[in-house]
Amino acid sequence: MMKRFKLGLAAALSLLLVLLAGCQAVGGVDVSKAALGTLDVKSSMSKQTLSLQLVPAEGNLKEEDRKAIEMFNSFSVTIDQAIMQDTNNASIEGTVQLKGKKLPFHLSMDKKALTLSVAGMTQPVSVPLELENLDLGLMGPNMTNESLIQTYKDVFGFLLKHTPNPSSISVTPVTDKVNGESLSLQKLHIDIRGDELVGLAKGFLTSLSKDKEGVKQLISSLYDTYYPIFEAYAGAPEEATATPDAAEKEKNINDAVDELMGMLDELLPDYDKNVDELLGETPELSEILGKNTVLSLDFLLDSKLNIRKQNMDLTVQLPASEDLPIKQVKVHSESETWKVNEPVTIHTVDTSKGIWDVNPIEATPGEVLRHLDRQSDLYLLLKDDMNITRKSFTMYTDEDPSVLYDAGYEPVIVNNIMMVPVKYVADQLDAQLLWDQATKQMTLTDDLTGSKVVLKIGSKQASIDGVSETLTQPVQNIDGYAYVPMRFITKALGAQGYWDAKEQIVTIERN
Repeated sequence: MMKRFKLGLAAALSLLLVLLAGCQAVGGVDVSKAALGTLDVKSSMSKQTLSLQLVPAEGNLKEEDRKAIEMFNSFSVTIDQAIMQDTNNASIEGTVQLKGKKLPFHLSMDKKALTLSVAGMTQPVSVPLELENLDLGLMGPNMTNESLIQTYKDVFGFLLKHTPNPSSISVTPVTDKVNGESLSLQKLHIDIRGDELVGLAKGFLTSLSKDKEGVKQLISSLYDTYYPIFEAYAGAPEEATATPDAAEKEKNINDAVDELMGMLDELLPDYDKNVDELLGETPELSEILGKNTVLSLDFLLDSKLNIRKQNMDLTVQLPASEDLPIKQVKVHSESETWKVNEPVTIHTVDTSKGIWDVNPIEATPGEVLRHLDRQSDLYLLLKDDMNITRKSFTMYTDEDPSVLYDAGYEPVIVNNIMMVPVKYVADQLDAQLLWDQATKQMTLTDDLTGSKVVLKIGSKQASIDGVSETLTQPVQNIDGYAYVPMRFITKALGAQGYWDAKEQIVTIERN
């Protein structure tokens, strides 16, 4: 787990540095101004493609790893048209391709909701976006879209100011087509290797350490907005989160600046030594931050420094490991933009057939499939290729050594019949369970088929869709929970149950 954490952290830091690299003027082009200018785009139309490739490691692959790599490598996204009408209204139309199946999609967003339709869905999904329904995270209580953008510009502008250029960066004039129109553009080309990132980071920190006044100005500009949030996260009572007076504010800002500058003064003298030690202790990090990790970028800029076309190739080299079946991750993307800051109108998703009023992330497999056309590629992809209906879980007749179970989770043997807790099995298989206190009856509704199973405490008689069945043991109350024979409940809910007498474990599976 720690090894994976280090790898993930290293990759995240590398990508962060990549985003900040290459920001000083080159060939008369103010790269920093061009980067910040993207935040001034209020409206536009664009299109984009994105593809992924996992390069297998040397040697024989496990069958499950081979299938997983093939699935990822079949993935691509094509955005035929993305429209940004303003900061609140946007739409995207395109296609996701996976495992040879093409899934056209249409997404639109306004102030109230984000609505998504994918070919094969009988109704689109809508997610509310009203402010009262959102966790605003780092947005302050009085933050608007405009002030948020200005905050981004302040922060990114400051970071870009101190970020050095990579060794390979150039600007050349070109003529290229954007949405079929031939334009005179400036091509900004950047190559960044993994073994440059440590040096770029040092250059950034060194520049930062020499700009105490700039650091203070940045912290001051963010202070009023974020002070209440920092205090709230620190556990201060709500009435104590008001912005402090001028003297206290000045002291807090100066303390923050002094602490940051002190950290830099402590870090930089031994930076190279500490980096060498880190890379020596974690050779896998050296592999990721090596010459084979490369980001190649082309930005084609118009006379107003708007990015009209962009090409990106990213290769991340991974360390050799028995647990890692891939040696490289490659990402390729192309995009072009037109009608920059011109009037455009979004295309809204058709909701004339109603809306699927559910969070698709929380929906059960059966509910998802019931909202899909059975003949559609989306249905076949989710059911046959991604196996969203597959379930597998285990239960221990004695206490699970890895989990402290409460009552109602453990199977028991009664008269040589394996009995399992109804509620726990129903929850694991997404079956709906209703209890009738008056009749002492339980009704389970199968998630996939909709079949109804009726059971009664103390009775051997049960029914499946009205057809009576006799149980090998009556439904029993054990420690306040209803138990039923395993073979009956698994069959009724389309699953199979297995008993491992040696390990004393019950396994229930559904394909």
